[in-house]
Amino acid sequence: MAISQARIIESMEQACSNPNPDEFIFSFLDAYGFPKSTITRLRKGDDSRNVASGDDIGLKKKLYFRSVPEGTDLNAEADSLKASEVVSRNDIRFVIVTDFKSLVAVDLKAEERLETTMDDLDKQYAFFLPLAGYEKAVMYSEHPADVKASEKMGRLFDLIRERNDLSKPEDIHALNVFLTRLLFCFYAEDTGIFAQGQMTSAIQSTTQEDGSDVDQFFSELFTVLNLEDDAPERKAMAAHFQEFPYVNGGLFEADEPIPEFGRKARRLLIDCGNMDWSEINPDIFGSMFQAVIDEEQRGDLGQHYTSVSNIMKVIQPLFLDKLYTELEKSRKNERKLKELLLRLQNLRIFDPACGSGNFLIIAYKELRKLEMEIIDALNTVSDQTEMYYSGIKLSQFHGIEIDDFAHEVAVLSLWLAEHQMNMAFKEKFGYAEASLPLKDSGHIVCGNALSLNWDNVCSPSDGKGNPFEVYICGNPPFLGHGTRSKEQISDMQTVLSHVKTYKLLDFVACWFWKGSLYVEKYNAELSLVGTSSICQGQQVDLLWTPILKKGIRLHFAHKSFSWSNNAKDKAAVHVVVVGLSAKAKEVNLYEKYKSDTIKKEVENISPYLLDGGNTVVSIRESQISGSPKMIFGNMPNEGGNLILTGEERAQLIGENPESAAWMKKLVGAKEFLQGGERWCLWLTGATKNDIDRFPSIRSRVDRVREKRLASKDAGTRKLAERPHEFRDLNNPDSFMIIPSVSSERRKYVPIGLFGSDVISTNLNLIIPGAGLYEFGILTSEMHNDWMRTVAGRLESRYRYSATLVYNTFPWPEINDQQRKTIEELAEEVLLVREDYPDKSLSKLYDPKEMPEPLREAHKALDRAVEKLYRDKPFRDATERLEHLFARYEKLIAEEKEKAPAKKTAKGSN
Repeated sequence: MAISQARIIESMEQACSNPNPDEFIFSFLDAYGFPKSTITRLRKGDDSRNVASGDDIGLKKKLYFRSVPEGTDLNAEADSLKASEVVSRNDIRFVIVTDFKSLVAVDLKAEERLETTMDDLDKQYAFFLPLAGYEKAVMYSEHPADVKASEKMGRLFDLIRERNDLSKPEDIHALNVFLTRLLFCFYAEDTGIFAQGQMTSAIQSTTQEDGSDVDQFFSELFTVLNLEDDAPERKAMAAHFQEFPYVNGGLFEADEPIPEFGRKARRLLIDCGNMDWSEINPDIFGSMFQAVIDEEQRGDLGQHYTSVSNIMKVIQPLFLDKLYTELEKSRKNERKLKELLLRLQNLRIFDPACGSGNFLIIAYKELRKLEMEIIDALNTVSDQTEMYYSGIKLSQFHGIEIDDFAHEVAVLSLWLAEHQMNMAFKEKFGYAEASLPLKDSGHIVCGNALSLNWDNVCSPSDGKGNPFEVYICGNPPFLGHGTRSKEQISDMQTVLSHVKTYKLLDFVACWFWKGSLYVEKYNAELSLVGTSSICQGQQVDLLWTPILKKGIRLHFAHKSFSWSNNAKDKAAVHVVVVGLSAKAKEVNLYEKYKSDTIKKEVENISPYLLDGGNTVVSIRESQISGSPKMIFGNMPNEGGNLILTGEERAQLIGENPESAAWMKKLVGAKEFLQGGERWCLWLTGATKNDIDRFPSIRSRVDRVREKRLASKDAGTRKLAERPHEFRDLNNPDSFMIIPSVSSERRKYVPIGLFGSDVISTNLNLIIPGAGLYEFGILTSEMHNDWMRTVAGRLESRYRYSATLVYNTFPWPEINDQQRKTIEELAEEVLLVREDYPDKSLSKLYDPKEMPEPLREAHKALDRAVEKLYRDKPFRDATERLEHLFARYEKLIAEEKEKAPAKKTAKGSN
């Protein structure tokens, strides 16, 4: 069993405080929980399990320990042990070498190295935790090579940062360029671009062990990589530099400062070079490396890239599906196949929020795969043998990224992806273009996508009047209201200047709007990931109404699904994928069904991502079906002076029992959902003499008057004329409560019925006179589905609204018997709730805690409410919503017909 980490830390502190060379290893083994008997036998030198010779200590599958004289090269000694036969034969996990001033340890399984002083060794206790049964967490990744490489590069970055001044933006930029060049070289020496291990061997054999000349090495290396083979300057350089090939492509063109290295950084540099970089996947490595450079994101390493499956949700229906359909139609027609190849060369893929290039890389790789299939088909139908080379160029891929490092990584990753696909091409056809010199990379601009002119980043034509086929795709940043900077708010104001209430929109709306302007003008289509809330509540009208007016339609969409959030310790957000086009004829709606995604061809996709018209639900002041009016509860506006705790109420009644007549239970959203008790002084109808009978009440009323008079608001000062009353005086004989904000986790928003002995605050909405029938309809799944679609959000919670949710809800047409059925089933729900007096509504309606009898009572009510709308049961929420929206459109049309015609201006026809 693994021992306490606290005990390990304490023991290691003691072992390292004044290490005894003869006893240290035994104290170390004791700290990590090795049996006392084993340590005793090792100390005596008669334990047959010691696989080491001489004074060394070696335990099979565990560790090999060697102490050496001061001045010995610890890293060289550790490397020698790593390669030794005894370590290999005994499957040793840790090699440890120390001169008792410093220590070097290598974890052979994790391929990690520790270099530390003996004084600091106890702080590095976690490195050896596998010895105590705490295996190091290996975060899930389909590509462990990317995780390992990212972690090592992150540690290298830390060592560089310790030694170099990075206070200026140009210093940061120079480091970003250096790191991306270094990544290219690591990748190149394992994938045939350079000779195997060429750079790492050169560093190891030609630079000082203290790292003092490593910067000079890279300065000369980067220079020679930018010199053509016959350049005189190349021939004047040292022979080991001349052996490197000419790279070009702009990667090594700029003369940027090289950071200084120390001994540890040089050692880690060589360790990085000894990894197998051929397994690195450029489509995810860039994002993972970027995450490692940001210390706040390191804990989420392995979760910072957009999965290929999610990227495919964006690019497959945008352009891949149609291109593959074209291939199938053309398989037996040589001319059409050649035309399709030319079409691929005329495509432009544009990601205006490209990060480290994930979408562009996957798009590039998928188009290269398609191109190979077309060439395969050509070879099959063609009478003559012809060698077709790839016509798809990186220069067809465009992006905008505001972060300098991500921008550099995106450029690099596209080069690596090109090399990967060239190798795949060679494997399939037996030939390929030479890897070097590099061609031009993608057109990735470092800048603010919301202030740049997209036409200048991705030209819609070749300049000769021939339009490109442009596809805009990507995953713009998810930023909530509270996380936007002043600059981002300013960007929103500029981009969304046509929307007065632009701050109600999510940040991603800026990309949809700018994208729609591009789509409207050019031969382009768009597909972006967006927060689900852009297709819910008020945002629908603000964003989609002006886009739809441009003649643009939603030609495909993925309904809401879970998307891992990049922020550390945050839950997944829910997103949608929306495609926009002014020319597409086919319209497809995708949604999750059990474990599959199903595609449904529809006539039109509404802005709510439903199969239906483009009708947008707008705020209205009256209920569309003529149902009872919904209003807010009572805003007190009295500084807390008319509100009582249970103790304060008891004290007032104790002073004068008659005061109880002027008190009522007060229910806000918290009391309604979570329980708890508050009271209020409800003095409506009380005279001055009534109030003066109770000195404590009189004192409270006087404080209300003073507070209101001191207000800057004229309306509040006016309220000082009736200081004994709340601002609002809604106290009907009976009413229904709906909390204005409710958790998104609940299937049903909890609602309740009350009488005049209860006062609701303005944190609830109320319907005076509402009874069991209204309760039954509004607590049903039909109404909750409507609410989830058209309601706004407070953070992720639902914000119920009278004007947007209740007033727009299309109630069913019913007869007396149907009303009675709903009332009986609604009463059953309330009776079942009473069976759980110890549970709050919050607990009763928690999906994980909801009692089964209550769940069944709701299901029975749901079935009955659905039957009011149609006899055939609805398959799911989508069908319910499609029916409700159709009914809403019908009611709106009837309302317009009944509305009196507007009078024409005098003298007009």
